[in-house]
Amino acid sequence: MSSPLTSDAVRRLGRRVALLAALTLGVLVAGTLGYRRLSAGAASWLDCLYMTVITVTTIGYGEVLDPAVYGPGLRVFNMLIAATGIGIITYTLSSVTSFAVDGELRALWRRRAMQAQLNALTGHYLIAGWGTLAPAVARELRRTGRTVVAIVPSEDTQAAAVREGVELTIVGDATDDERLTETGITRAAGIFAATDDDHLNIIISLSARRLNSSIRVVAAARDEANAAKMRRAGADATVTVSSIAGLRMASEMVRPAVVSFLDTMLRQSDPPLRVEEVAVGSRAEGRRLADVPVSERRDSLVLAVRRGDGWTFNPLPTWPLQRGDVVVLMTTPADLAAWRRELQGD
Repeated sequence: MSSPLTSDAVRRLGRRVALLAALTLGVLVAGTLGYRRLSAGAASWLDCLYMTVITVTTIGYGEVLDPAVYGPGLRVFNMLIAATGIGIITYTLSSVTSFAVDGELRALWRRRAMQAQLNALTGHYLIAGWGTLAPAVARELRRTGRTVVAIVPSEDTQAAAVREGVELTIVGDATDDERLTETGITRAAGIFAATDDDHLNIIISLSARRLNSSIRVVAAARDEANAAKMRRAGADATVTVSSIAGLRMASEMVRPAVVSFLDTMLRQSDPPLRVEEVAVGSRAEGRRLADVPVSERRDSLVLAVRRGDGWTFNPLPTWPLQRGDVVVLMTTPADLAAWRRELQGD
């Protein structure tokens, strides 16, 4: 069965093939019946079909129905069948050429290949909608090595997403359960409700939570009053654009050096440094922080450990790790992968 991603193109191709087949069959049937009638039943059905085929295809073999015997009406009918057949062949060739040249066939193959990639993904992140915040979200996810899939509303926004490095994109309605399912939402780690319409983000949050009860949902809110509605609809966290912008302005005023440090860390460092988190699994149960092989790496700095609802900042190297602890650290994407290998694993 065709995937939802390719079903529209497959249906268009199927309708086109069905139309061409119907036209061809119609000419063959009409020609066979016409020759049979013109011969007053003297010619066999096979001869009548043969006459129709060689006339339509302009093969030019010898006529089995002689116009001298059956009258000038046969010649007129020959011309009608020939003109109709040539018209259908021309239409068929132009349709096939148009399908290939216009890129529909290539697009169909590309969508099939992309759907195969989507079907193989797990632990990826979805951007539902391509609003004002989406490009920054995509850049950060790509820069830190996360796999991103975006549902975009148009081909123009699809091109914008590709420019941000998002190669896996689906054009469609981000609130549509079918589109969300195509992205592999049941296997995804998180989804961003990232349209510029709060009501759409509420619907996306609700749909995502219904399709995957364990996925993390982060929603953008233009209006602070809608943030609570998004959380009730299923969002784990909301980001109010005006609040974040106000906080940034205040920080620029009272702590400019801190802002400069964070900007340098987020935008200019190579490899990029980020504040990340890693949950402790059974593999690291009972070990000390100092016993983790990557704890002394130059690009890693443990900032805090959360245990339950409590926080320990700047923990000592002798800190005993327990399953369920969350280690917060500043690190690079490569070191983060090493930390996960050491701390996780059940």
